[in-house]
Amino acid sequence: MSRMQASVLGLLALACAKFARAKIDESNFDAARIIERDVAIIGGGAAGTYAAVRLREDFNTSIIVIEPKNRLGGHVDTYEVPETNTTLEYGVQSYMQYGPTVDFFERFSVEFGSFTSRRLATINVDVGTGKTLDYTSPTLNDTTEGLKKWLQFVEKYDSLVEPGFWNFPSPDKIPAEFLMPFGEFAREHKVEAAVPRIVTISGVGVGDLQILSTLQVVQAFGLAVTKGVLEGTFIQPKVSNSLLYQRAYKLLKDDVRLGSTIQETERDSTGVRIVIQSEKDQAKTLIKAKKVLWTPYPSQDNLKPFDQDAKELQVFKPWTPEWDYVGVASIPCIPENTSVQYMPRAVEPSNHLAIRDYAYFLSLGTTGPSGLNLFRVMLGANFSLTYEEAKVIVTSSVQKLVQAGTLNHTGDCEVDIKALSAHNGVLWPRESEALEQGFVQKLYSLQGHRSTWWTGRSWCEEYSSNVWTFTDTVLERLLKSLA
Repeated sequence: MSRMQASVLGLLALACAKFARAKIDESNFDAARIIERDVAIIGGGAAGTYAAVRLREDFNTSIIVIEPKNRLGGHVDTYEVPETNTTLEYGVQSYMQYGPTVDFFERFSVEFGSFTSRRLATINVDVGTGKTLDYTSPTLNDTTEGLKKWLQFVEKYDSLVEPGFWNFPSPDKIPAEFLMPFGEFAREHKVEAAVPRIVTISGVGVGDLQILSTLQVVQAFGLAVTKGVLEGTFIQPKVSNSLLYQRAYKLLKDDVRLGSTIQETERDSTGVRIVIQSEKDQAKTLIKAKKVLWTPYPSQDNLKPFDQDAKELQVFKPWTPEWDYVGVASIPCIPENTSVQYMPRAVEPSNHLAIRDYAYFLSLGTTGPSGLNLFRVMLGANFSLTYEEAKVIVTSSVQKLVQAGTLNHTGDCEVDIKALSAHNGVLWPRESEALEQGFVQKLYSLQGHRSTWWTGRSWCEEYSSNVWTFTDTVLERLLKSLA
């Protein structure tokens, strides 16, 4: 067979496969199970909830929100301590006074105040053995000076990355500093002392912080969060972070489908059709919309029922998965008012850049109320990690403390994990070559492609305040496409 014949047969096979693929048949749905809207919103986290409120309430645009969880709120996780009137925030902790944040809280009469973190005695231990490390953290003054130098850098390029990367330069004009490995950049610009604070807040760089491009650290810790840290202007709701989403759900309830997953999708330039299934009764509903707004992280698992085309696959397939868990655990053998930070031995005596040179990190910090031995758990890994595997790492890591004699405790320590939530995601391709080959331009060219718009933490900085600010820029463009 000649090469030309093989090529023709290949094209015919692709055409036949496309023709043979089953189309969504509307006749399979009762009229009550067909919903028509201007915009279908995938995901009810920070981006999806905000977009739904803005589109429906401010722009008279009909919407439907599809959310697999039984609540809105995404990475907001609130634990209600039994037999007390206390709640603990173990997901999102605070917010920046940036973009529409304050207005959004006030819209739902959510009172807020300054964010204050508990002062805890820190024990730095070897992640492999549980033994105490001879590691000296940067002083407050050194941290502040490092952050000020970082601020000068991110301030210089803020218009290129916020809100979002709409104005990011073409490959031949990308600032050379963005392409530098972060370890090299940090040493050259003398910001090493800021690194522990940056990684603690952002969680960036598990396993390979020093070889990440500096741009990826900027994406994790940009201007708004840097200013918030230096100026001490973070805020938090007075009741709970979940209150905002509870009130938003009360407003949007008729246009929200909780506990629903996407089964099948058809998208083209004329609109979208989405089949969803309710977890509660397994019933299927057909949603017909002019546009769809995708807000979760675009992993291949998440996008399986979203009929990606070649253009989308080229952009999304190379992304790197990350695994993150947050939770609450009762740990009676660790003294209260204590924070345990698991680090690689390479940090000794003060190698701040090595703080993430391990395949996972773990942090345990007292939450209160007093006498309950409750700790907030933060676990991140650069390898696949299930809920059960995450629990094993937490419990075994506590036992290492006991076995190493780090704690004044003998015997096993009964770790009781009260709550655990996955905050997994995907990261842009890590190689600088991807940026030099136009990755950002290819990513943003997907906006509006096949009647689909994209927002969420994968498109900007991952903090709620940044996500809301970026979402406004997407909605502006989406609404024009509806006109």
